[in-house]
Amino acid sequence: MASVPVPEPLAGPVVVAEFCPGSAVEILQQAGCRVVYDPGLARDPARLLRLLPHATGLVVRNQLRVDDALLEAAPRLRVVGRLGAGLDNIDGEAAARHGVTVVYAPGGNARAVAEFVLAQMLALARRLPAAAAMGASGRWARQSLLGDELAGTRVGILGLGRIGRALVPLLRPLVGAVATFHPRRGPEDPEWRELGIHWRPLEDLLAWSDYLVVLLPLRAGTRGLLDRSLLASLKPGARLVVTGRGGVVDEAALADLLRSGHLAGAALDVRALEPPGPCDPLRGLPNVVLTPHVAGLTVQAQERIGRSVAEDVLRVLRGLPPLQPAFLPATAGALRQGPPQG
Repeated sequence: MASVPVPEPLAGPVVVAEFCPGSAVEILQQAGCRVVYDPGLARDPARLLRLLPHATGLVVRNQLRVDDALLEAAPRLRVVGRLGAGLDNIDGEAAARHGVTVVYAPGGNARAVAEFVLAQMLALARRLPAAAAMGASGRWARQSLLGDELAGTRVGILGLGRIGRALVPLLRPLVGAVATFHPRRGPEDPEWRELGIHWRPLEDLLAWSDYLVVLLPLRAGTRGLLDRSLLASLKPGARLVVTGRGGVVDEAALADLLRSGHLAGAALDVRALEPPGPCDPLRGLPNVVLTPHVAGLTVQAQERIGRSVAEDVLRVLRGLPPLQPAFLPATAGALRQGPPQG
C-alpha cells in the first residue's frame, strides 16, 4: 500500500489493544500513524483509559467491549477496527451515536474455520483426544478407542454464511449428505443447488443430522437458540460442533444430554463465557473436545484479517469510506470528521 501520511488533524495514536499481526501494525506505521500496540490492554482498563482520550483509532479482537462507556472516554476516536468477523462485543448503536465508524474483516478466516470444523468432526469421530492421551501415557488399550468413519454421515449446518460456504466443498467428498437451515431463505433458494445441499426446517435438520455444525453469530435472535428442548430433539447418537458463538447453545443442557448418552459427543471452540469459569458444566466430560477459540488462528487468516482492517482504518482516518463497514449505513464517522482531506 502506498505510504500516504495521515492528515495532521487525525494524527492521534491508533491504539491496538489486543493481539494483532505485525504486518498490520507496520501498515499503520508506514502510513504515518503513531501506533500504541499492547495486546494486554484489553485486560488493563486503567492503562487503556489513560490512552483513549487521545486516540483517533482503536483496534480490538473479541475481548474488549466497545460500548458507550468506552466511547465516552475517547472523544477523538474516529474508527474502531475489529480483527475478525464477529461483532457481539461492539455496540453498533453506541458507535453511531458517538460518530465512530466500525470496520471489520468478514470472511478473512472463513477457510481457517472451515478446516477447523472438519478437524473437530474427525476428532470426535476417531476419539483423537482420548487416543492422544493414551499414547502419551504409554497405555495401549486400542480396543477401547473404536471410532467411526465420516463416510455416509449426514451433516447439518446451522448458519450457512461465508464459513459454511467454505466448509461444504470440504465435506462433500467425505460425507453422505449436507443440509442447512436458514431462517430468511427457503428451500427454493438457488444457492443450495449450487452448493449441492438441501434446506430443511430447523427441527427436521436436528432430527436428521449425525453431525450438527453451529456457525451462527450471536445476536438477539440467536442467543440461547439451542435450548434444552431443541438440543433434546437432536438425533440420538448425534455429535455437535460449535464454532460460531458460544452463547447460542445452552451448555448446561448440552452437558446433561452428553452424560445421558443421548448425544455421542460435542466439540466447542467458542463458549458462552470465555474463558469458562470454575463451574464449567462441560469440563471433564470424556466425550467433549474443548478448545480456546482458536478456529480462525492460522498465520494466513490473521495476515488477511490484519491487512484488511489496517487498510480500512487508514481509509477512515483519511476521510474515505471504508471497504468493509461493520454497520450499514456506514455514516457514523461523518459526525467526527473535519473538512475533507486530500
